[in-house]
Amino acid sequence: MLANLKNYLQNKSKLWKSLMIISIVLFLVILSCLLWAFAARPGIKSKADISAVADDNSALSVKKSAKCDNCARRQIDGVYVEPSIADLAPVAIMIDNHPDARPPAGLEKANLVYEAEVEGYYTRLMAVFASGGEVGKIGPVRSARPYFVDWANELQAVYAHCGGSPEALVDIEQKGIVDLNEFYNGQYFWRAADRSAPHNIYISSADFNKFLTAKNITAGDYQAWQYKEDSPVADSSTTEPILIDYRAPEFQAKWVYDKTGNDYIRYYQDKLVLTADNNLLVAKNVIIQTVPAAVIDAVLRLKMQDVGSGIAKICLDGACRPGAWSKPDSSSRTIFSYADGEEVKFNAGTTWVEVMRPN
Repeated sequence: MLANLKNYLQNKSKLWKSLMIISIVLFLVILSCLLWAFAARPGIKSKADISAVADDNSALSVKKSAKCDNCARRQIDGVYVEPSIADLAPVAIMIDNHPDARPPAGLEKANLVYEAEVEGYYTRLMAVFASGGEVGKIGPVRSARPYFVDWANELQAVYAHCGGSPEALVDIEQKGIVDLNEFYNGQYFWRAADRSAPHNIYISSADFNKFLTAKNITAGDYQAWQYKEDSPVADSSTTEPILIDYRAPEFQAKWVYDKTGNDYIRYYQDKLVLTADNNLLVAKNVIIQTVPAAVIDAVLRLKMQDVGSGIAKICLDGACRPGAWSKPDSSSRTIFSYADGEEVKFNAGTTWVEVMRPN
């Protein structure tokens, strides 16, 4: 009987050893698979990858802004294009910038972007697109605010949004804005099933071009900014990041100069910003426009003094210079100038206007 018990214990010990070995092997296999999946995931993982993507974006920027025979500067961004598409009507689209709405779709293809605070210290974006481009998905689309209406108005742009504050909706009607409101034009938008409302409304260039065709809108009619050829500063190796210090930490951004493409790459704090298609947000020009604002109602909506004049900082070519802005009325184009009064000549390409309160 003792011999049988001894054999039983020996067999049980061997079984436990076998189970432990199998468990360890399975654990190592699973760990290897997880590590492989992490390493193989799409996206930017190293400085080399960031440089590669930055080079790709810069190359695209250079290609777009290169002068071609018989071409003209496009009104919205100064890029050389065929004359037939140089003055197409722009489309200004309200873009959600809430953390739950990220990453944005199509924002990297905008020709001009405005960023400003809305209620609760959150920021919202208005992305302006030359109507001749092709963008498969843009959004999420959000609601209108009066100061964004003014910036759309100065471009005589079609204004795409989903609802808006009472004042903004009145302004749209009174100022004769061509209104592409999702509430009444749902056929030009769609709601994504994989996103939660209200961060799930999208539009495409094909959709808004159908709207333009239906309204018989072709050419734009607005004052263009002045543009020039790139002229990077001689020594930009010590260029400091441009800090966009909005009050809410989730919206504090910075633009880091990339001398390879003579442009700026966007970060949220120290995290590189990528869009839904895994593209960088790159700007040729970054403007910090200081605009006084005050809370006007119980839900913390803001009134911004975007008509008038004020101070600005103009950043391009690897250097920032003090300047000023001027907008005589809601339909006039905002003009930026340097401290000596000379109007700014921008580099051809995307411009971001960061609208900030004085403090």
